[in-house]
Amino acid sequence: MSYATAATGEEPDHAEEVLEEIRQAISASDSDLKEARRRRDLVLNIAATFNGVLRTFKSGSVAHEDVNNPVDDADGGAVLDRRVHTALGPDSEAEEGPEEIMAAVRDHVMPMVRETYPEAKGRLIKRAILIKFNAPNSDDVDPSVDLVVALTRRDEDGLWIPNRDSDSWDASDPEEHTRLLTAEPKALRVHRARVIRMAKAAIKHDSTPALISFNIEALAFAHITRADTLGASLQLFFERAAADIKVRLTDDPAGVSGTIKLPPGMTRDRSAKRLGFFADKVGEARENARDRAAVESALAELFPEELPNAERSARSNVADAIRRGDTGAMRRRLAIAPAAAIKSPRAYGDNGAST
Repeated sequence: MSYATAATGEEPDHAEEVLEEIRQAISASDSDLKEARRRRDLVLNIAATFNGVLRTFKSGSVAHEDVNNPVDDADGGAVLDRRVHTALGPDSEAEEGPEEIMAAVRDHVMPMVRETYPEAKGRLIKRAILIKFNAPNSDDVDPSVDLVVALTRRDEDGLWIPNRDSDSWDASDPEEHTRLLTAEPKALRVHRARVIRMAKAAIKHDSTPALISFNIEALAFAHITRADTLGASLQLFFERAAADIKVRLTDDPAGVSGTIKLPPGMTRDRSAKRLGFFADKVGEARENARDRAAVESALAELFPEELPNAERSARSNVADAIRRGDTGAMRRRLAIAPAAAIKSPRAYGDNGAST
């Protein structure tokens, strides 16, 4: 597909202008990022003192520099030395599961965390120790920390990470994911992170999102390979993502774990159609770059909360109300919407057959 040529010379490029305004609006504040990193680093420094820890690592969207506002959490992990913890995991004779060691790490970490955050609580979740600090800042942001207790693998790349649902360990490589997404050159790294953040912001508005965050990162790593305008790269991302998901699930960029699953309730066909719809709307905005109202109308289909005053079709407004479960808005919109506009809350590209 050919891309619209951005406005040049003295012509206004409202598509880039509005996208940049949205990017600024969704940006995490420096103070919130600083606090999330402070909490994560505190937890990792304490975890490093647990018996038999080889090293710690930073992971997730804060480490990958593609987190949006609000900063809800920060991720990291502690890698255990198999020479000390000889009975743990698939590479040992005992093949002990993660439950007891995760509980032991939690019991080691939490008393020292509470020296700084007295109301902090820690509990075990599927893959990590979830630490909630119960100390919101003035903006009511209170980032938690997910601490993964991981094992090195004997003869393979990556790590064994917990799966408490099956009392077992799964292969993954969060350290490599962070390395790949933060690698040089800086210009590409920064640009790709901006595209990821914009894609996350668009996709999160759906009650059943088309992709999980890690899938967005993996697809962006595969397809955003050079810095361009934000509009061109965002359109390219959605087009390539739609084409990929239509035919297959996304591979782990580190080549260690299996394919990346779609969110519960989402199918490849529905995901591809939704992503394709997003691509079309970014393309529409770029094609009408000199008309700010047309740009806002197109981009409001992706960013309804960031562009609440943009003119949109009755069908889109009804669909948004249904998606949010806003019964008052549904009644108001249904009273004025034409019948053809209300037959499906997903009539704009997300009502295809399941696969």
